[in-house]
Amino acid sequence: MASGLVFGPALAWSIAAIAGLAYAGGRADAWGPLERRGAAVAGSDACRACHPAQHDTWARSYHRTMTQRAEGAAVLAPFAGEHVDHLGFRATMTRTAEGRPHVRVAAIDDEGGASGPPLLDVDVVMTVGSHRYQQYLAQIDRGGGPGEVWRLPVAWHVATARWIPMNAAFLEPEGARGDADAYLRHLSRWNDNCVLCHNTEPRPGMAQGTGDAPRFDTTVGELGIACEACHGPAGAHLQRHADPFRRLLTGGAGDGSIAHPGRLSPRDESGVCGRCHGNRISADVAAVLRDGDGFLPGTDLASVSRPIFRDATVGGEALFSERFWPDGTPRLSAYEYQGLLLSPCHQDGRAGGLGCDDCHAMHGDRPDMQVRPDRLGDRACTSCHVPEDLSLGARHGGHGEKVTCQGCHTPRITYGLLEGMIGHRIAVPRPQAWIGRHDQPDACTQCHVDRSRTWAAEALPRLGFPGPGPLPAPAPDEAWGSRVQLDLAGGDPLQRVLAIHALARPEVPVDVAARRAWITDALDDEYPAVRWFAWRALRKLASPEQAALVAAYDPHAEAEQRVPAADALRGAFGRGPFTPEQREVLEARQERTVLWIGE
Repeated sequence: MASGLVFGPALAWSIAAIAGLAYAGGRADAWGPLERRGAAVAGSDACRACHPAQHDTWARSYHRTMTQRAEGAAVLAPFAGEHVDHLGFRATMTRTAEGRPHVRVAAIDDEGGASGPPLLDVDVVMTVGSHRYQQYLAQIDRGGGPGEVWRLPVAWHVATARWIPMNAAFLEPEGARGDADAYLRHLSRWNDNCVLCHNTEPRPGMAQGTGDAPRFDTTVGELGIACEACHGPAGAHLQRHADPFRRLLTGGAGDGSIAHPGRLSPRDESGVCGRCHGNRISADVAAVLRDGDGFLPGTDLASVSRPIFRDATVGGEALFSERFWPDGTPRLSAYEYQGLLLSPCHQDGRAGGLGCDDCHAMHGDRPDMQVRPDRLGDRACTSCHVPEDLSLGARHGGHGEKVTCQGCHTPRITYGLLEGMIGHRIAVPRPQAWIGRHDQPDACTQCHVDRSRTWAAEALPRLGFPGPGPLPAPAPDEAWGSRVQLDLAGGDPLQRVLAIHALARPEVPVDVAARRAWITDALDDEYPAVRWFAWRALRKLASPEQAALVAAYDPHAEAEQRVPAADALRGAFGRGPFTPEQREVLEARQERTVLWIGE
């Protein structure tokens, strides 16, 4: 009797558990093929119940905050009456009586007073980004219906805690003062642009409106880049795993009801990232603008789109060459996927090849760049290329601890988000290939900023590498200064910003005072983004006593305020190495390439 009271409930539970497991194990719908495409989006809160640790790491990532409602702590800018002037227009950021962020843009006269009706006078409804800078969205019906949303022409730069005009975040010449079209060039529609990569399961919902204007009924499964952006819609997965016995039987091995990037081939796993980190041309643009891009994580990205490369065409016309260096290497962010595809380590996505997940961890403890702890620094390469495989042992190349593998094999020759960034094309430095040319930076002289490519090529044998063979004759002007100096004074806008970025890096083996003097030549550049780079670099390199002098220079101010401040900085820091005649030749070369490209 007593033993029955003690063991009876346990026995009953055991029988029930065995029966439940047997039932779950025998159900065809619990184990058979499952149609994931078109499954309902469950939302990240539904994932947290079973995956709390993964939910927590995702919640601390910049992916989660990519798009948010403009409420509370999501809004990084003060919106407390600040203003930024640009091209004869003043954007003023305030809050409504209800506390909503508000942006008003109006023309100003020469004295800074309001002139005419506002170009914009709108409440902010959403934010985009939270890492480098934060952009703001407002509902504005410009013919696309009440659901039309537009990115505003100002943004909050996080590191410097200041407002910037969006024109200055892109590589383009400065517009004319008073030109409203130039000022509003980056008033971009969110519904058929930003929504596609910055949200989960986006559907632009574009339909034909009256006349030529399309109308939008845009929806997203979830704002920001949430769980189902990488794993696919989870509705069917949740339904299948609602049975606790079914979950026990899987043992955490997965069952195909959801995509797990870590279990995919390098090709398909990298395609999950390449969907947004590699600009693409869709197979059916009309379908994308109506229903979304059609990509299902865990399937072949190439089935719905093709990545843009230097020679990609649309309608037979090559439109993208300016986004790549002459050898095909991407020179803008949002082309990291292309860099990987061009790398021999990727091995065309076959098993054993390098994929995004080998270096990056979506659920790690490092939100900034999300690099795996065991892949930091040289370990990104030595995890595969063990020291015994390298010609010079653990410090292959003879550079010492200061230079990592990435410094030479993925140099900082990429521009994006007002930063110089490492490229994702893994390659061997060959400075000899670019002697006599002015169209692409190389890894060696981006660090040795006071040297030429001829010097770099001749140094290879001294470092233990094979000799470069007969070298091309340098161009006559390569005797005037170093490669970075020539790029800064005569390169295209992207070369100029990357030259400045190289000069500001702490590991550069050149005296700070010399680098400050070289940078001052860029303070009057026609491109606001180049001036911004110069200002930030001088902020970094200035002594405490010089900080006020740098602060007096505003890269976005009108020329009459900006030029005297630039002259004062040149008076304090000096100028670049070129004679006036040389500078004139190099500045004329700048005009050969006029870029109008974004991130």
